[in-house]
Amino acid sequence: MLWDESFETWQAIGITSQPSAVLLAADGTPITGWVGPFPMDEVLELAAESTAAA
Repeated sequence: MLWDESFETWQAIGITSQPSAVLLAADGTPITGWVGPFPMDEVLELAAESTAAA
């Protein structure tokens, strides 16, 4: 979870509303994002893929 009073970080990663989520790679590169509730199964699958590729 990220809170940035200036919203600069939100703008940098493309957050436009709440709730939103962005899955980041270990180097900070966005993998994908969701507006609204995010699918936990998909998040876990993508995180596992990202970890295996690193």
